[in-house]
Amino acid sequence: MRSLVRYRSWIVALGVSACPALASAEDAVRPYPACDRTPTPGDVSAAKGAFEAGNGSFNEADYDRAITYWEDAYRRDCTAHPLLLNLARAYELNNLKQHAVNALQTFLARVPNSSEENQIKRRIDKLQEQIQNESATSPPPTAATATPAPTAAPEMPPPTEPAPAPEAPKEGAGGGGLPVWPIVVAGAGLVMFTTGGIIWLGARSDLSDIEKQCPTHRECSNDVTQRGNDANTRLNISGAVALVGAAALAGGAVWFFLDMPSGSGKSSSGRHSPRGFTANVAPAIAPGFGGMAVAGTF
Repeated sequence: MRSLVRYRSWIVALGVSACPALASAEDAVRPYPACDRTPTPGDVSAAKGAFEAGNGSFNEADYDRAITYWEDAYRRDCTAHPLLLNLARAYELNNLKQHAVNALQTFLARVPNSSEENQIKRRIDKLQEQIQNESATSPPPTAATATPAPTAAPEMPPPTEPAPAPEAPKEGAGGGGLPVWPIVVAGAGLVMFTTGGIIWLGARSDLSDIEKQCPTHRECSNDVTQRGNDANTRLNISGAVALVGAAALAGGAVWFFLDMPSGSGKSSSGRHSPRGFTANVAPAIAPGFGGMAVAGTF
């Protein structure tokens, strides 16, 4: 998952729309295993499937199942560190605050100097404060019953601090997304330049053939004259289209590099982030069709 990331908004919406979970006893927190291997293509493919399944369960407020899927995804591809932020939100909504703290602390340890470091540290402090308050207010079990007293129900996460999640148009865990409009302009320019160039070459070839049939341009038959005029018109129009497309392509490229945020494409640790779900916009040309194509990648 090299560009994970890179569709933050729709994962954030999942955290805002989720409902509080019922209180439950929290198992002992275990540290995440060291990430000392590079995932194989098979690991990445399996992690992608588990990630998508976890999204479906999270959207249905089935946090136990979402946690199971996302833990499996991170186990298969331990370089997909933004998954820890998703797990932290699912743990918190499932009243597993200590697990949420563990996931957030692991993310900070494995993604040092993250642009969201301060926000994550404030979130950890808030969770630890809630854990202490719940421990202080929970009544101890009586001698008559061995049933532990229920803990307080988890609070809804504040809407001002939604769960950070995989980003949309960038590679890396830090920085803003890549600018889309410059890519659209450059892609449209490429389509115009390519289409105009193809038509121009065809018209130039037709005009060459007609000149061979009537090299003097005098006393030509009506059919040859009409075809020559048509080829000349197509030559002029397609040339103009190709020039406009070349200008749009160059302008879009300049716009893209001027508007691209600093540090995009790499995480703060200096290595490429794991592949995530990204929307790639590119020109598409086929017989009878010219336009832009949008493709999602993991």
